[in-house]
Amino acid sequence: MATSTGRRVGLSLRALTKHFTSNWKWNIGYTPKKIWNYTYNVAYKPGIASVGSGLGVSYALFGFSFGKKEDEDKDVLTETYRSARLAHARGDLKKADDLYREALKISDEQVAAKKITYDKFLTSRTLMCDGLADIAMQTGQIETAEMLYKETMKGCLSQGMAQDANAMVELALKLASIYAIQGKKEEAEAGYKFCLDATQPKMEEREKQWRAGKGGSLVKKKKVDVRGQAEEPEVSEQEEIETNTAALLGMTLGSYGRFLLYEKRYQEALPLFEKARLYAENTLGKESNQYIVVLNDLATLYIVTKNLSDAEKVLRDGIKISDSAKLGEGATLYCNLGAVYLRKGQTVEAMGACKTGLELAQVYDHKTAYRMAEACLHKGATVLSGTSHVKQAS
Repeated sequence: MATSTGRRVGLSLRALTKHFTSNWKWNIGYTPKKIWNYTYNVAYKPGIASVGSGLGVSYALFGFSFGKKEDEDKDVLTETYRSARLAHARGDLKKADDLYREALKISDEQVAAKKITYDKFLTSRTLMCDGLADIAMQTGQIETAEMLYKETMKGCLSQGMAQDANAMVELALKLASIYAIQGKKEEAEAGYKFCLDATQPKMEEREKQWRAGKGGSLVKKKKVDVRGQAEEPEVSEQEEIETNTAALLGMTLGSYGRFLLYEKRYQEALPLFEKARLYAENTLGKESNQYIVVLNDLATLYIVTKNLSDAEKVLRDGIKISDSAKLGEGATLYCNLGAVYLRKGQTVEAMGACKTGLELAQVYDHKTAYRMAEACLHKGATVLSGTSHVKQAS
């Protein structure tokens, strides 16, 4: 009988991957539709988190290799993949989509001509599917993204990747979020719980350090070179793996918390958001948009549970940070502060906060915050108009 956490995780993932990768047919014949801004809030259902970064996981993180470095530089397949990744990073999704498809075609031709091994063929197919899946998520094609993430997961497993490896956890988290969007609650929750089971044991000792105030932060300060340019700090492979694990756990906590928030399971969501805050602070730093997102989630929970004083405190703390660091996510904090003021009957203050939120949303092109600010200002104007009519009548 399995008793260790690792063995329990392995069994749970085997069940999950069987569910994730069975009973569907390969199909990537889709045409990108209108691009929509893919932020931490999914447009389909407020409060459910997305995880697609918009850029697929590199083959280095997957642990795969196309071959020797000198061979890669001359390899048309690798060069096409790199070009696709570059276009994807620059936001040219149409070009990236075309290049990922071209790379798939090249890999088919090369394996048929025995120019590449079958292992390399599987590697390339896995990477291209992951890139295409992220594009599908960015363009709102959820079902296509689901199929492609499943194909990516199958490729990882066929390459012998460990079932609780970070790349597998990331894929499971993406699929869990897709299931949440689709309303498949049981599948979504099973995915979230697997991700927690796969990552939490790896971070137990580090988390104890954080909670005890004994340091151990994974935030790496950038060095400045002689020209005054920031340089990425050097980290060991083990440090990078631990940081990635911590970031994945933080993403899972936030995503699962938003799922529970949407399901009105507030008492269950609160400890997840509080823990997500701890991880964001110690992996990304307070002066990061991701940390502000977690504060906004926490404040949203306080608002819907009518703990307005707690919500206002969290929002003010976040606004102080975001104003100082000039973070785009600060726009959402101002909008939610406006929502707090509206609930407290402080309409003038609400209008001021939401106006600031609107201005910041325009500066940072934050479409979600812009919609929030407009709704807040409309509500405030309606309240003020009603108050004016009452005064005139009296």
